Amino acid sequence: MSGGIDSPVACLLAGTEFDVVPLHFCLYPYTSKENFFTTMNVFKSLKRKMEFEKIIIYPWEKILGKILSDEKYKNYACLACRKSMLLAAERICEREGASGIVTGESLGQKATQTLQNLTALSHGIKFPVLRPLLGLDKLEIERFSRDMGVWHEPHAGDCHAVPKYPRTKANPATISAITEKLDISPLISEELEKVLEVRNFEEDFEEYLRELA
Repeated sequence: MSGGIDSPVACLLAGTEFDVVPLHFCLYPYTSKENFFTTMNVFKSLKRKMEFEKIIIYPWEKILGKILSDEKYKNYACLACRKSMLLAAERICEREGASGIVTGESLGQKATQTLQNLTALSHGIKFPVLRPLLGLDKLEIERFSRDMGVWHEPHAGDCHAVPKYPRTKANPATISAITEKLDISPLISEELEKVLEVRNFEEDFEEYLRELA
């Protein structure tokens, strides 16, 4: 989940049938501190609408930094990042006893969300990747957000690492090869030990962000 429009709606839809564990990848400092606090406000709104025990915040700065460290992969940065997030979500599924991964992806809405890219991203993931918004357009998702009472102004979701010319037609082997060459798996394991579990929103988020920076 981000603090944007799509993933909170996907979370609420999934929560009508399943117990959910919201998972947020904290991109700070590749996004602003204000975006992080906007995201926490979105989570508070969700907490009033549905039951969940906790939110898991996964520190992502080191992993994103590693992805951006090799210039030859810059046009694949978003795809490598998304694939790495799914690999990290696998670890969370295993740890929490979860049965699947829910995302807010909508077909064709972003460069990473072409049909070919979604296929490449899902390839090899051990758990089913559920996309309840897949066939909805932006206006439909915004209407759901307002009707469900989780619409926020402003929204969070901008990332300073998005490449100018992101790839729109990747294949599974290429994305897997990039994450392997960048040696992302050990970093995912390392950062897994630093996740923050938020239960009552009384945590010191300012201190957490200082540690990440």
